[in-house]
Amino acid sequence: MKQTISVTYYECPVCGKNSTSKPEIERHFRQHQIKADEVIYCKICGAGWYVNAYGKIGAQERAKECYKKHIEAGDADEVAARAFFLSKGAFGYVRMEASGDG
Repeated sequence: MKQTISVTYYECPVCGKNSTSKPEIERHFRQHQIKADEVIYCKICGAGWYVNAYGKIGAQERAKECYKKHIEAGDADEVAARAFFLSKGAFGYVRMEASGDG
């Protein structure tokens, strides 16, 4: 008689339901709805607003206002550089100054 038994469980990555039947979990997984959230971001600092919370126009207005605040405050380059490095390039930018070593 065996002293141990090995059982493989397959888990749905969305909800965590598990089963010993891989085809059952694959069928279950396909029943999940794909959720999409649209976010409008300030291109300088990376702050974002969800469209489903503010509406498309409201989110765009908030992001544009955030962008303008950085320009008016005169800190756009500094904030953008920080955002660029913290987000690994997803947001912000780095302004390069040309050197005279041409």
